[in-house]
Amino acid sequence: MRKNKKKSNKKKKIDKRIKIVAFFVFVFVIAMSVSYAGLYQKSRATAKEEQQVEADIKSAEEEKKNLEEKKEYVKTREFIEKMATEKFGLLYPGEYLLKAADEKE
Repeated sequence: MRKNKKKSNKKKKIDKRIKIVAFFVFVFVIAMSVSYAGLYQKSRATAKEEQQVEADIKSAEEEKKNLEEKKEYVKTREFIEKMATEKFGLLYPGEYLLKAADEKE
């Protein structure tokens, strides 16, 4: 009977240890799941922010291109003549500026 009791006590100790280890494994798995969920949300937020930054860069590059084109246009004779005519009313000899009359009722 004593052998059975010793075996029974050993078995209970082993069962108790297994339960303790299983509990800690379970707690570890839950903690890792919570941590993973937080990291996943941060990853999605970072991806959205990256897309926004890329869109901003593309927009800035287009604006830069437009400004460079305008800079080149401002250097042309056509632009200079247009501004001289519109702002200062300057014309070449023999040219006349025709303006539409305002309609009055």
